[in-house]
Amino acid sequence: MENTTMDVLCIGGLAVFAGLTYALLAGCEKLMQYGRGERGARS
Repeated sequence: MENTTMDVLCIGGLAVFAGLTYALLAGCEKLMQYGRGERGARS
């Protein structure tokens, strides 16, 4: 069944893309906090 394989690949790709996007946003926020010098806010 090629249809199910394509569905799995599509869902997997979307999941990986979403994870990378979330990680990128989280990393940018941390960099922005360090850049502003807000080290006393958390840890």
